[in-house]
Amino acid sequence: MTYIIDSTLREGTQSAHGRFTLEQSVDIATLLVRSGVDAIECGHPAVGPEEILRTAAVVEAAGDVPVLAHARAHVEDIEAVAKSGAAWVGVFLGVNEISRRSRLPGRSVEDLHVRIEDSVTHARSLGLRVRFTVEDSSRTEADDLIAAYRIAVAAGAERICFADTVGVLEPHEVSERIGRLRAECPGTEIEVHLHDDRGLALAGTLAALDAGATWASTSVNGLGERAGITDYAALTANLDFRGTRPLPAGDLLPELSRLVGAHSRSMPDHRRPVVGRDVFHHVARLHVTAVEREPSSYEWTDPARVGRTGTTRRAGLPERPEEWINDPQIISATELRHHRKGPGDRFVVVDNRFVPGADQYCIARRIPLMDDYGAGHVDTHVHHCDSLFVFLGEEEAYQGLSVEVTLGDRTFPVQSPAGVFIPAGVPHGYRVVGGAGTYINHVLAGDYNSSLLDPVGSHA
Repeated sequence: MTYIIDSTLREGTQSAHGRFTLEQSVDIATLLVRSGVDAIECGHPAVGPEEILRTAAVVEAAGDVPVLAHARAHVEDIEAVAKSGAAWVGVFLGVNEISRRSRLPGRSVEDLHVRIEDSVTHARSLGLRVRFTVEDSSRTEADDLIAAYRIAVAAGAERICFADTVGVLEPHEVSERIGRLRAECPGTEIEVHLHDDRGLALAGTLAALDAGATWASTSVNGLGERAGITDYAALTANLDFRGTRPLPAGDLLPELSRLVGAHSRSMPDHRRPVVGRDVFHHVARLHVTAVEREPSSYEWTDPARVGRTGTTRRAGLPERPEEWINDPQIISATELRHHRKGPGDRFVVVDNRFVPGADQYCIARRIPLMDDYGAGHVDTHVHHCDSLFVFLGEEEAYQGLSVEVTLGDRTFPVQSPAGVFIPAGVPHGYRVVGGAGTYINHVLAGDYNSSLLDPVGSHA
């Protein structure tokens, strides 16, 4: 049996843009549980009280799915994990020469062996279950690697994790390493955590599972340090294709990808396997004709199995430049979700209806001077992509328009001229309180309504 531990909420927070709030973490954990993960890795509680609270909230949201939290081989780190309520601690320590030079100067291998034993023993005394990882396993001499794992297992670690921390191994090398670990540590569960620096993480993970590893570490959209780690959707879809681990809720994969992409401000590229926009999009005439007769002629799996729909619709910008020039159209407030009738008409400057393939949405609104602007004409809402508010008053130098802007749980008074950048995933809204001028809203999506991020569970 293959088990998945998803580390989006730990490894993902170490990516260039991954900073998940407590609320965002709970939403992600909720979807991960519904999608069928076997365990969730969340956080490094020793970072501070907020990280302990975030991990505790994920523990509650995960219910019966166990949560593992990260810890160095330090007593303080392990005790912070115990405070978070996580059932498992992932203790890690590097023992090779690179780790000793860069992270543990002056420490001998013998010193590190003592630290491994003491940290695992202490974790067990606190009632924690232990996964032990040799950091940078792939560049650690085999004898040193096995010695470290044996000490951890003898002290009470129930699972060992092989980490290709810099993603250097090719699949056959992963297979060889896991095969030896299985022989040298019989009866101990083996997990693999492979980075994608060379683009080999998925292939390496499959090779590891073939060689006897029972757990695979993943993250949604492959989010993680540098190039990230094994992609959750790609691995689970491949295991389903192999017949070794069925997809219990493959239809959730696009929603999960979109949610994590929004909260990390790092959406997957259009060709990302399984969840990318274009991966079930057929264009060549030969391919279109074939799939219209028999979809499997150019599809490796049924798109519906992973929550997708195949298409043969031609995409892309119009070829003639004059078609890129749009005559703005007035639209009704009721056309936009979360909007109500308010002062002034809305003019669509651009969207995919008027410039196909533009993948930009922009409206402009003339706001007249009024005695009463009302309570507001837009409810707080969230986009999966970045967006922008621009406020330009009618007075000299664009002054003269007063608004209130909501960002997250705070509201700010704003005077024109002003631009308000709104990161993906942030709840936002605005209300005019005085003056006259122009409001512009630019969204990095070609369709306003489909760019909205619905609350987790709204489609359950």
